[in-house]
Amino acid sequence: MSARSTTDTLLHLCTTPDNSRNMDLDDIAKRLQVDADFRVEFGAVPSVWKNLATVLGKIVKDGLDLEQVEQVMFIFRIIRNSTAGVTNNQDQARLADLPKLIQEVVSQAAHTHYGNTGYIMMLRAGVQALSNLLTGNEESKNHIWKSFLVQVPSPSCDQNLLSTLAAIEDETIVLSTVMLCYNCVFESQERSSLLFSTKAGQKLLKQLMIESHATSGKEDRKSFEMIYTLVNHLIEQDFAEQLYEALRDQDVDGEEEYKIRYHGEGFHDDVKEEAATKIQELKIEEIEDEEMPRKAETSRKQEKKTVSYLTQEQVTLLKMIDSRIYTHHENQQESFQQQQQQHATSTGPSVYDLFGVDETDPPVSLRTVGFLTETFSKVSALTIEVFQGLDKGGVGKHDVEDLANLSSGLMLLLACFAHLSLHEDGQVSLRPKAASGNNNADDADDDVEDEIEQRAEIVPVPDWFKAQHMAMVSGELVESSIELLRQADVSLARVSKPVSSGPSGTPAMAANVESTVLSNTSTVQGQDSFFVGLKRDIVRLIGNLAYRSRHVQDRIRDCNGLIVMLSQCNIDDANPYLREYAILAMKNILTGNAENQALIEELQPIEAVDHPALEEARITAKLDSETGRPVLTQNRP
Repeated sequence: MSARSTTDTLLHLCTTPDNSRNMDLDDIAKRLQVDADFRVEFGAVPSVWKNLATVLGKIVKDGLDLEQVEQVMFIFRIIRNSTAGVTNNQDQARLADLPKLIQEVVSQAAHTHYGNTGYIMMLRAGVQALSNLLTGNEESKNHIWKSFLVQVPSPSCDQNLLSTLAAIEDETIVLSTVMLCYNCVFESQERSSLLFSTKAGQKLLKQLMIESHATSGKEDRKSFEMIYTLVNHLIEQDFAEQLYEALRDQDVDGEEEYKIRYHGEGFHDDVKEEAATKIQELKIEEIEDEEMPRKAETSRKQEKKTVSYLTQEQVTLLKMIDSRIYTHHENQQESFQQQQQQHATSTGPSVYDLFGVDETDPPVSLRTVGFLTETFSKVSALTIEVFQGLDKGGVGKHDVEDLANLSSGLMLLLACFAHLSLHEDGQVSLRPKAASGNNNADDADDDVEDEIEQRAEIVPVPDWFKAQHMAMVSGELVESSIELLRQADVSLARVSKPVSSGPSGTPAMAANVESTVLSNTSTVQGQDSFFVGLKRDIVRLIGNLAYRSRHVQDRIRDCNGLIVMLSQCNIDDANPYLREYAILAMKNILTGNAENQALIEELQPIEAVDHPALEEARITAKLDSETGRPVLTQNRP
């Protein structure tokens, strides 16, 4: 079939909208898919685009009928295939207003599909057609993106069409929608900013996070990877803070959900009998007076949100940021290990190598580090309030979901900082080869260790690492962490038995459904189920920040953090390896700091406290009256 003959087929549809030419439409779509020359020839016929617009225009005007679904699907496929990689065809389609017409038809179908296979197939083709219309075409990207987020084609068109499409339970539709969004925001700060400055954009971001949370871990759902790629690109564009704020719970005055409703008696008086029957079949709820329920609902929401907890969508975003930072750290470690192997197998003399540290890119921007630090300060302050309420037996006033999101967000922020504050010394690049004339292997090893110790102090780290370390410290991350640890030490009882993760085998922090908090109690198990590992992660972070940093060492002393840190050198099964991290942290805090060392030396033991582990072994601890040192005594059964 030639390009000219396709005009007859389309012209027939303009005058006689039936399904008699569906097979011809299918043939055109299939040929356009495989024949690049035919695409060019097809697009060169001006009447083609006019006829396509006429057919879709009639559907928009008269409404989409079930009998037309297959025909519309073929038309969408024709547009999709004809505009793939052909800029001229994309321009001609845009000038014929095809993007807006497709958007109108897709909007109708998105709210009436009810899982119908025909509608789903048509929606797939429609979204893919819109995606092909803008791929590689900046003008089309601006035009289509704004028609989705800023100015919809008509009042009847769904103002949140992208989020509606992302919510449809069809992997292909969701994936195509996310790819369309990614194509629009790619390397465009202006288009990306519309996601945060428009209600439609904010609703889309929330829906994508909901979809991401639902599909995470499902290998057959490629949409998760595409959503992660999109969010990762927005983070690279320095929009992490705007993303986080857009995912906050916000009740916008005057904003109505997309609903169809009618009010009062006699609604059908002026409606034709056939139309009234269809409306009744939709089972649309008749509402006589909804003003009072609406006011009550608004009051309930305002009362609940006096405290701004994290939302599940914000937690999902923090997971993605943490994944990005962790991946960067792992890649950096792998690079160091490769360099170490190269030096180990080298036969020549050792050469000082900086590993190109100044050429590496930071995991996130300084602005993002500042945002994470500020967020941690707010979240830790809120957590302290929660802990103080737990001490008063007030666990029941906090929703399980709120506490779960709060604890998850807090632990994710600590994980981010743990890797942001950790960098390889580069000591592996300083390991020299033993002299060939030295036959004493032990002496050679000693020489190696001595050189490492002597030269490790001068190993440089990237400038970006120094900058982000200073950004965290200047953002009072040390003070916020110490204060949170101080309150956690008071509110979260030390556990001497392993914390059960429940029958599901998942960590206690994630298995909130089994927590005794559900029964509005304030038992130790209920508290710890949300914050297992919290003290350990805080101690690890402080130890990292204090490493070779006199500034941080002094800050810890100034906020009375030495005693708090020292008290963590204990066994706590709710915080595995807490003692080991605490000992290492104290080493970093005291190294080279005479003031801190003097303060620790001034401490005197007051009394010996029996530990449950010692009690089980029938061992009693007490202080020797003469030396002041602890003495352990074995009790006989």
